[in-house]
Amino acid sequence: MPRRAAVWLARGFLAAVACSSVAWGATTLPVFIDQTRLDGARDLILRNVPVSDTELGDLGPLLSRAAARPDCMPAIDRSAAVIRLRLTENAFASGDQVDARMGELDAAVRRSLGCMPADPYLWVVLFWLRNIRQGLTDGNFDLLRMSYRLGPNEGWIVVKRSAMALAMLDALPPDLSDGVVAEFARLVKTELYTEAIDLLKGPGWVHRDRLLAGLAAVPQRNVDILSRTMADIGYDLDRRSPAERRNLERKSNDRLDELVRMPPAAMARP
Repeated sequence: MPRRAAVWLARGFLAAVACSSVAWGATTLPVFIDQTRLDGARDLILRNVPVSDTELGDLGPLLSRAAARPDCMPAIDRSAAVIRLRLTENAFASGDQVDARMGELDAAVRRSLGCMPADPYLWVVLFWLRNIRQGLTDGNFDLLRMSYRLGPNEGWIVVKRSAMALAMLDALPPDLSDGVVAEFARLVKTELYTEAIDLLKGPGWVHRDRLLAGLAAVPQRNVDILSRTMADIGYDLDRRSPAERRNLERKSNDRLDELVRMPPAAMARP
């Protein structure tokens, strides 16, 4: 009899474990499905794949659930913040729901950073958003400083952060502007030439003298590779970009056309 009771007790325990497993699966499966779908959209956005509001429309209920969830879910919250960023960017492009989207993005980013404050990318996003809503302030500069402090060497973040920082380089405090120049130098030093070239011929072109001066401690071989590659695509680091040269050539051609149309007397030297 005791042996039979032990068997039934073991069976009861196994049944309880099985029921608990089923209940756990029923509870966590929807969360797992939400996370999988949100993560997929997040990955596309972070790879700079264009994603429209229509394509993100099915994720609306998932984003609402993420915002309403009382507990902290770092992966879901981060994906939701990145998706909210794209929705906000789309709103800027269309001019529709801009204020509402910015408010939702602010809440999503703060929620994610509350769960996982060591995320350098979302500190950049919060810096960008607060600048739009509040303007450049000392408090907002601290958000950018947090990003540099937490993620100084993460390549994909460096590119996004530098592109934004170079566009406002003259407005940054000295410590941050020096950090932007040093960040560009690290790209060249670590041979991330594609990223460095995209920055230099883009938002960094007007600051090229300062960026190039910041390469003093970078191996000369790396600097030479950068210079040759820029020259190969038409950018002379000592003179003009292709667009500037085209404008100069256009002005020269216009001047020649004027001279051709002028009467001989007008062309005579004094």
